[in-house]
Amino acid sequence: MANFNTHLAVAAVGTGLCATVALAGNAAPNSYLLTLTLAGTIGGILPDIDLEKAIPSRILFSALGVIAAFIALFSLEKRYSIAELWIVWLGVYAFVRYGVHWIFHTRTRHRGIFHSMLAGGFFMVLTAVIFARIFGEPAALAWLTGLFVLIGFVIHLALDEIYSVDIEGAQLKKSFGTALKVVDRKSWRASALMGIAFGAVVASAPPSQEFEDIMAPPTVFAFLKERLLPKGNWFGIELPKSVAAEPVKTAADISADAK
Repeated sequence: MANFNTHLAVAAVGTGLCATVALAGNAAPNSYLLTLTLAGTIGGILPDIDLEKAIPSRILFSALGVIAAFIALFSLEKRYSIAELWIVWLGVYAFVRYGVHWIFHTRTRHRGIFHSMLAGGFFMVLTAVIFARIFGEPAALAWLTGLFVLIGFVIHLALDEIYSVDIEGAQLKKSFGTALKVVDRKSWRASALMGIAFGAVVASAPPSQEFEDIMAPPTVFAFLKERLLPKGNWFGIELPKSVAAEPVKTAADISADAK
């Protein structure tokens, strides 16, 4: 399988290119593009959360510990003193970073359910819930952030499958087919639990109609047809006046025209 640096770099580049599309389509504020790229980069290492001693697992559980600690802090800030809040913050962080981390890894195996599209969907919706319900972002923007997590997640799975092909020996490694899958067929219990978790986050997800309108295939295809390639010479060199004067459409404009 690909190593940590490869997963990190490819996910960052891939989601950075996708952020360019979001910029051109006016789907997100310019100041939010770095957030989208970071979300995609995190998605690119999420499948390795089930590797106990791996860097992605330590990073992700540390981040989860910080998030959980601040959620506890915000809910208790008016009830306790600063010293007590320090204890709460450190206690929640330690519990998630070390306690939940240990419990999690006693119940999971590498390339199990967390190397599946079902898990990718779960993390996408979970991200939308967190950004909408906790961070207060607009629903469409929260869903877009979740989509970037899913893009990075799929990039990770695809890379693992690519690295499962021995090109020089013209053969498939034993790991082929264990990364990019819909569910974990070796553990239907794990798949069922992930399905329940997916249903739970969907039930609390923000409205998705605006996001669905923007991401509808006809809208996306029309937008890419309009903006993917330059109309005339590249980088605006010696463009005819008739072409240069044409207004540039965003994905939102195309979605409005379709209505």
